[in-house]
Amino acid sequence: MLPLIPFYLIRHGQSEANAAHLTAGGRFDSPLTAKGRQQALDLAPYLSQLEIKPGALYHSSMMRARDTALILNQSLNLPPVQRDDLREHDMGEWDGLPWSEVEPQLVAKIDPPGGETEKHFSERIKEALESILMEAPAHPPIVVAHGGLFHAIGFMYAYAMGEVTNCHLHYFEPNKESSLFPWKISQFDMVGDRLVRKPAPF
Repeated sequence: MLPLIPFYLIRHGQSEANAAHLTAGGRFDSPLTAKGRQQALDLAPYLSQLEIKPGALYHSSMMRARDTALILNQSLNLPPVQRDDLREHDMGEWDGLPWSEVEPQLVAKIDPPGGETEKHFSERIKEALESILMEAPAHPPIVVAHGGLFHAIGFMYAYAMGEVTNCHLHYFEPNKESSLFPWKISQFDMVGDRLVRKPAPF
């Protein structure tokens, strides 16, 4: 299990593959759309409102996450750290296929041909996050990566995660009252000129 150290996690902005409803795993380096870049630009100024300030910035090596992180960092001003082990779930032969064809197979626990098993992907993300959290300074790190990371965390604890939208900031904090899933997850919504924190609907 992960060290019980708080952290922020955000999925990248909309990618070209997202817009086309195509499967893009850890080898499909799909760039951001203009909308995806704008999502990050819109969120960046709000990050100064966070009561708990991020103390470190880590991002996946894939361009959609890297570019989102660099835009957000215009407000954070943190030394960005790129990590290849934060890349998305390797979908093998499913890369580029319509998501509507691939999603039911993942729900049915079918492993992508030539890609990563769910177990292997989850173990990779566990090791990556363990390393990041143990390096964390006094303030929590912010990790800019992929929707698959949320599901990898859920797999570690047999906990079902819901859909995670593009460029939606989440905060994981230890919840010692729960032995099954020891995390309380909040999400941050932009409401007018305010960043509003509320429980994530997972």
